Amino acid sequence: MTFRTIKRDTTDENFRRYAAKLIDSAKKEVLVIAGEIGVYSFPDLKWAAERARKRGVSVKVYATNPPQQVVNGLLAKGIEVFKGPVMKDHFLIIDSKSFIHSKPHQPVVGKREGEVYVNKPAEARKVVKRFEKLVEKSKPLTKVDWKQDPLWKALQNPLDWKVDTHASRLDEEFA
Repeated sequence: MTFRTIKRDTTDENFRRYAAKLIDSAKKEVLVIAGEIGVYSFPDLKWAAERARKRGVSVKVYATNPPQQVVNGLLAKGIEVFKGPVMKDHFLIIDSKSFIHSKPHQPVVGKREGEVYVNKPAEARKVVKRFEKLVEKSKPLTKVDWKQDPLWKALQNPLDWKVDTHASRLDEEFA
């Protein structure tokens, strides 16, 4: 039974290291209570979530303001996403026995700090109940909406950089 404080650092590396380690230990379920799901932009945590899904672990995310491109990526990986009211405290819960409590912070890198609770099932169950209540009152996001995705928008209206890229003239360039 372990309790550790996660200290703030400029790249959120301490937080990410603990989170990835817990996600990699998941055998049944990963539950997340977040705001914008900003940590999903870090490759190490994105890959940990993908590894969990490949192992057959259920992953569910409750978020207050998830960007569409993040929602699309999560749904494409088989991760359930729910949207609801703002929660100040954020949590990562693993198998209803371990969790990370991320204290309220600005949504920028270098501000995260919190606590890690490993093998604390009684405390973890309280957080799971909070997650379940949030999900009951939330909206499940089930549809990938490519039209709201920034990449899709860019592909529909590509910028004109005024550079001729016509392939039929490629031989002229090497002559």
